[in-house]
Amino acid sequence: MKAAKFFGSLLPLAMLLTLYTVARFRVDEIRADYSYRLHAAALPVSTEMMKAIAGEFKGLAADYLLLEAASFIGSKEKGTPGDWDAVARLLDQSSSLDPYFRSTYLLAQANLPWRAQKYSETLTILERSKKHLTWDWLPGFFMGFDYYFFLKDNFRASKELMEASKRSDPVSSISLSSWAARLASKAGQVSAAIDFLSSIYEKTDDEGTRDLLMQRIMTLRGAETLQSAVDSFVAQFGRMPDGLDELVVTGIIPVIPSNPYGRPFTLKDGTVEY
Repeated sequence: MKAAKFFGSLLPLAMLLTLYTVARFRVDEIRADYSYRLHAAALPVSTEMMKAIAGEFKGLAADYLLLEAASFIGSKEKGTPGDWDAVARLLDQSSSLDPYFRSTYLLAQANLPWRAQKYSETLTILERSKKHLTWDWLPGFFMGFDYYFFLKDNFRASKELMEASKRSDPVSSISLSSWAARLASKAGQVSAAIDFLSSIYEKTDDEGTRDLLMQRIMTLRGAETLQSAVDSFVAQFGRMPDGLDELVVTGIIPVIPSNPYGRPFTLKDGTVEY
């Protein structure tokens, strides 16, 4: 009797577990089908028209557009070119409606250049954020990174990083300044890099930081001297020197400057490196 009652009590539990399992598989099927059909969409209107439509609810509309973009980005979909066009448009529209919202440019930077190769769209959003968020150094930093890493434009990269360093905290400022100076040097703007670091040096009170900056400045001055000597050698002999030592042998310079970093200067493809 007791056994019959025991097994009788298990029957409803077994039915519930069966129903749960069937329902779980059905939900997974529905989710998979929904994910397969998920696409991004954005109104093909100008930012001016979007602002007119949003009226006094620009902030709310910006949040909605950002959530639309984030919903697609957070899905499992790889996306078609059309999907990513829509995502880029959604983020651009959101940024236009509320250029002070940091999440928009952060989401754009984290996805558009990496997953969709949309570099100009990303830079447009970052430029807008940099203009309005005058206290925030990250938009300029991301722009510098994108110009350097994706577009291989050392000159623009150094320019953006120099601007970003002026907004950042003292610790980040030194790192950004050094990176900006190195990229400016690679872009052939050694004098600009020296002037920039010198201005930072004059405004810095911390002795340790000043020592680091002066070390970088002296390195750049040595590289500038050698690069000028290489150019003079080419003008005089019509060819590249076999090495920097030949600049001394031919009397172009009396001695090769020492590198404060302890590494020798080198000549690669006509450019002095350090």
